[in-house]
Amino acid sequence: MGEKFADWSMKYMPDPYVFVIVLTVLAFLGALPFQMQESETALGAVGGVFDAWYGGVWTFLTFMAQFAVILMTGDAIAKSPAVTRLLERIAGLPTSRKTAVAFTSFTAMAAALISWGLGLIVGAVMARQVTYQGQKNGLDLHYPLVAAAGYTGLMIWHSGITSSSGLFMASLTEDDEAFLQYTPEGIPVTETIGSMANLSTVALLLIFVPLVMAALHPRDGDTIRGLPDSVMEEMAPSSGVAPDGGETAVGDPVEPSVTERLTPADRLNTSVLLTVLIAVFPAYYFINSWFLSGEGLAGLSLNSINAFFLFSAIVLWKTPMGVVEQMEDSVKNVSGIIFQFPFYAGISGIVTGTALGLAIANFFASISTPLTWPVLGLISTGLVNIFVPSGGGQWAAQGPILLETTQQLGMPLSTAVILEMMGDQLTNMVQPFWALPLLALADLRARDIIGYSTVAMLVGFVIMAVTLTVFLGLPYA
Repeated sequence: MGEKFADWSMKYMPDPYVFVIVLTVLAFLGALPFQMQESETALGAVGGVFDAWYGGVWTFLTFMAQFAVILMTGDAIAKSPAVTRLLERIAGLPTSRKTAVAFTSFTAMAAALISWGLGLIVGAVMARQVTYQGQKNGLDLHYPLVAAAGYTGLMIWHSGITSSSGLFMASLTEDDEAFLQYTPEGIPVTETIGSMANLSTVALLLIFVPLVMAALHPRDGDTIRGLPDSVMEEMAPSSGVAPDGGETAVGDPVEPSVTERLTPADRLNTSVLLTVLIAVFPAYYFINSWFLSGEGLAGLSLNSINAFFLFSAIVLWKTPMGVVEQMEDSVKNVSGIIFQFPFYAGISGIVTGTALGLAIANFFASISTPLTWPVLGLISTGLVNIFVPSGGGQWAAQGPILLETTQQLGMPLSTAVILEMMGDQLTNMVQPFWALPLLALADLRARDIIGYSTVAMLVGFVIMAVTLTVFLGLPYA
């Protein structure tokens, strides 16, 4: 089945930029009929949709900056000499094709439960390392499948401790009027992230998704694609020779010869003291947010996680020039996201600035009962995520509608949050936007992995549909 989906994606899956163009056109055409009902002329309706697009384009600038920082620093951390050596040892543990794929998937999913950015970068780096170490040990691994396994972390991240909608509802402020009208005191994370519906789903995903991905590996005789030459050259050990006769690890500092004289600027550029001084600032922020402020899990925001990643990248690369040179390389992996983010923000503007998003949500709400709402709500949130692939942005747009429907059905409001968590992460497997950093690092195209990740999504849908129905639907049927 995996090969069939892979063949389909190779034929029909366009480049992620083309994908966002198609989604923009579909959102425009979908919103136009609703806008025409509110406008006196067709030209006014067209202008209204364009205004909605433009109104959304610049609303996600803060998100874009946060995501860019977490991906750049995460990439720098994963490529630092100390972490690289650790990952090399871990990546050499699998002894067969199936265990290699399953190991990559499980590692990425476990990391994503801590942070989606960490899961994405760890998944990408592990896919490269596992395939590289496997080839060194005589295992012919199908690299696109291993990379797809590394992407499965994005199908579980919203159930983890950085769940954007779960943390948001646990720390509402007076500015969140659209949500306060439903729950003035908010919804504690024990009812969302810590619910049996979420915990059981996480456990089942961690068990079955790696096993299914492993089962998709092509047999001997089938077409198996190894690491691209560009990745092999990048991962090949340095040709430098260490004093003990071994190879110098990439990124290890090299002592200048006695004949070299460092200028004052050189000494500043390689000063460990300066690294310590600047690292104190992000360290204070995340320590204060997580331990000193008393906010608990609410302190696990994107900003505090970014501060931790920034601190870790600075410290792991030891010198100012070490981290700067690495960031020049890391920024290449987020260029696609930075470029495409405004277009997805524009799509979000169309969905929220017109009646399109409301119509989608109302359709599913109108045909739902307490028993069917968990599955129909999952489909609804998954569909919207394809157009608005941002957990926080999607909850801001769709959250009030989900809460209203849940309330009308007489179900706990935490149900709406859990449905958002599940749907948002589920369809990431067919939405190539968040795969861009992985694809850049892996030197692959979206069509190379989407066929396999689609199978993971189908498995995830079955698991989520069952757990949500059992824990959220049946008690109120």
